[in-house]
Amino acid sequence: MLVDTDAIVISTLKYNDSSLIVSCYCERLGLKSFIVKGVLKSKKGLIRRSFFQPLNILSIITNYQKNKSQNLHFFKEIKIIEPLQEIHLDIKKNNTALFISEILKKTLPEDGGINIKLFDFLRKSILDLERKRISSAFYLKFLIELSGFLGFYPNIENINNSFFDLETGCFSGIENHGNSIKGKSLGEFKKILNTSFDQINSLSISSNFSNDILDNLIQYFRIHLQSFNNLKSYKILNDLF
Repeated sequence: MLVDTDAIVISTLKYNDSSLIVSCYCERLGLKSFIVKGVLKSKKGLIRRSFFQPLNILSIITNYQKNKSQNLHFFKEIKIIEPLQEIHLDIKKNNTALFISEILKKTLPEDGGINIKLFDFLRKSILDLERKRISSAFYLKFLIELSGFLGFYPNIENINNSFFDLETGCFSGIENHGNSIKGKSLGEFKKILNTSFDQINSLSISSNFSNDILDNLIQYFRIHLQSFNNLKSYKILNDLF
């Protein structure tokens, strides 16, 4: 059947000399992979390589057969519905987009089904990244909010305690050595938790604290997701912010 859906580009992979395999998170289908034949060599086609930059928001029509075992789908029609300029031109925003893209590539399961709330959260995050002046708190808050969709959002029941235990996902009065957020970084972490996503860029966090929190959140994801490893792009964020 033909499915008309919005979709967010997660990643691309070169296939042969002229084609791309594109991973998209689709509003009505979940995470799906598409093959785009000849796009790397064609200069006159209706589908262009520029459509598939990370986090582009597309409107697509695909011939999707739910009960047929198929790993790769095809675009019947495709267009960009939310042109992104700042993300591609601003070095901080561009590297934040690459970071988000890599995080999503490693965390979203191909068979995870449809999650409209997750799609809406991703679209809002991308448009905020495009339109607003961002701080390091933006990508820290993104990770925290994403953890909720993946099943391990921090338990804030005992938020006044002196440590955040990365293994249990709870605030604790006892340090889990090597797997705790503590000290001044903990105070900044609590501020991020208590700030809405709409207001997150109003927070100013020093680079030392944001780097420490980011390292801890990456460890948090590693602990709770077996497939989460070999992350590369976040090191660049530590240098940029």
